[in-house]
Amino acid sequence: MDNVTHSLFGMLVADAVCVWRRETRAEVRATASLLSALANNLPDIDIVYSWIDGPKPLGSLLQHRGHTHTLLVALPLAWLLGLGMWRWRARANPAAFTPDRKQWLLLLALAGPVLHLLMDYGNNYGIHPFWPVYSGWLYGDSIFIVEPLWLAILVPAVARGLTRRWLAVLLWLVLASVLTICWFVPFVPTASRLALLGLALATFAVGRLTSESTRVALALGGCLSVALLFVAEGASARSELRAAARTAFPALTVHDIATAPMPANPACWEALLAGEQGGRYRVLRASVALGPLSATDCSAGSDVEPTAPVATLSRANFGGVRWRSEYSADLAELSRLRRVDCRFRAMLRFARLPYFAPARQIAGDLRYDRQPGLDFSDMALSGPASTAPCPRFVPGWTEPRAELFRP
Repeated sequence: MDNVTHSLFGMLVADAVCVWRRETRAEVRATASLLSALANNLPDIDIVYSWIDGPKPLGSLLQHRGHTHTLLVALPLAWLLGLGMWRWRARANPAAFTPDRKQWLLLLALAGPVLHLLMDYGNNYGIHPFWPVYSGWLYGDSIFIVEPLWLAILVPAVARGLTRRWLAVLLWLVLASVLTICWFVPFVPTASRLALLGLALATFAVGRLTSESTRVALALGGCLSVALLFVAEGASARSELRAAARTAFPALTVHDIATAPMPANPACWEALLAGEQGGRYRVLRASVALGPLSATDCSAGSDVEPTAPVATLSRANFGGVRWRSEYSADLAELSRLRRVDCRFRAMLRFARLPYFAPARQIAGDLRYDRQPGLDFSDMALSGPASTAPCPRFVPGWTEPRAELFRP
């Protein structure tokens, strides 16, 4: 998720803890809010060392959501953050920051990385929180990377409890920007725009007209309801896609399905289905519309112009499934490239849906290959980069598509 959403979730959780403990000291509440916001962003400090695996973009792909996104590393860092925050504040005001407050502040700090990992798990990028016990990637495939419905709940709920007016104004400006963008971009339908506006106004009214405990409880419940809605709709989308694939491609062995909803729209999904057939690796792109939408109502994936060599799929719609394009590659050729090119081999530690474009000598991940130029997960395998040394410090994440390269 984006860092604004991580911060707002942390601040809302701090509000909830303070309400539960009936904490009334303004300075304690402000410290709890700051601590929780920082702890909820703590795993993203891996950005400071993501340059170590050259050439680009391997450092970002292999190190972001890396070791600081594991429980083994994130929880001790959070404990140190909480202890440091408490000691700093206790030195300034020992009467307010007593030992009993230290305990729940430390627990609040430890909760931050756990919530961060749960939120990151929601989208299709992936995490591996249980390293080194389990080094495989886990994907939720349910939440858009910046979900406006969450922001429509979080901003009014959190802003209402702030004592610093400038921060509240800043949050409202963020929400206004999100609502404005959603109103003008074509992939957010009118129904979603109205739902966002109505949800923001309802949350604002709740904050003005009810108690603090009601405001916090309804905001937490609303965020959880949004998450559960997308999880349930995502499961339905993947189930419908599997049924469509069995009908349209009966000989295809399906290995994985990566899905992502459109922003603020749990009825429209972009899906990529990876499989194997007759010695070839195939990735099929489709849009999946769920009721009340029809297949032609969902435009997910229609704007993609990838670097990967893809062909248009001419298969009939199946329920809400609309087939869009296909990438196909010879498995023997991909295996040879994996053996001879250490950069491609390193990329496979990240790439859930790898591709290789021989004509342009570019490799990447089809999840994020959306335009003809180099996207953030694309890497040139020829030119200056081809003479670069093999990447250093390659982490031992399990290759998501390891089954394609059996001995």
